[in-house]
Amino acid sequence: MRTIARILVATACIGLLVGGGWLAIAIMQTARLQRQVAQLEQEVARQEELRKVMIERLSRSRRLGRLHVVQQHRVGDTQAAPLSPASAAELPADSIMTTVEFVELSDRGHEVGRRRAVVPGRVVFLDAWTVRFPHDAVATDDPLRGRSVALLRRLYSDRMTPNDGVPIDTPGSVPDGYAASDGARFETALWKRFWRLATDPEAAESEGIRIAQGEAVYKPVSAGQVYDVELESAGGLVLRPVTP
Repeated sequence: MRTIARILVATACIGLLVGGGWLAIAIMQTARLQRQVAQLEQEVARQEELRKVMIERLSRSRRLGRLHVVQQHRVGDTQAAPLSPASAAELPADSIMTTVEFVELSDRGHEVGRRRAVVPGRVVFLDAWTVRFPHDAVATDDPLRGRSVALLRRLYSDRMTPNDGVPIDTPGSVPDGYAASDGARFETALWKRFWRLATDPEAAESEGIRIAQGEAVYKPVSAGQVYDVELESAGGLVLRPVTP
């Protein structure tokens, strides 16, 4: 009986040791898995935050200037009172002259240029040279290629040729406080080679450019209206109405 008892005790001790060992291993494995899960959750959260930042960078835009529709009057009737929007709407487009004023703004919203134009008709165009960069450069906020750039060119209407348009003074092509920066020198080099970059895919690719082209935005306008001229970071020009 004593022998049997010793055997039973020894067996129980061995069982406890083995069970304890397995329990310790299970606890360590559980702790390791918990750490791995926590790390994965942190990485998922980091990637989600990075995705949100990239989406925000790709979808942002900045204001280049503001277009004011000063007044409209009949052709050859500059001394008379300006037409009301309702009166102007009743007249043929070829009998209307539209006065607009474009105020160019720096990145900080400071005025850097102003140009007034009187154009025939009621559909006003604003055109520019634009350079767009790859989406990954914009999403990662590349110091030189992290947003589209534009050089504003001229104002005109659908009743005149672009060549007859009113040139826009563009000190804002190099924004205020930006002229001595690497970005300003980079943009200046782009404008000097613009048409080659616009027509030669290899030249554009060598400069990390997705597309370079001239483009115009336009809208039918009425006296008193105001529009913000914006440039999308990954796209082109936008003419956005400003709510009074």
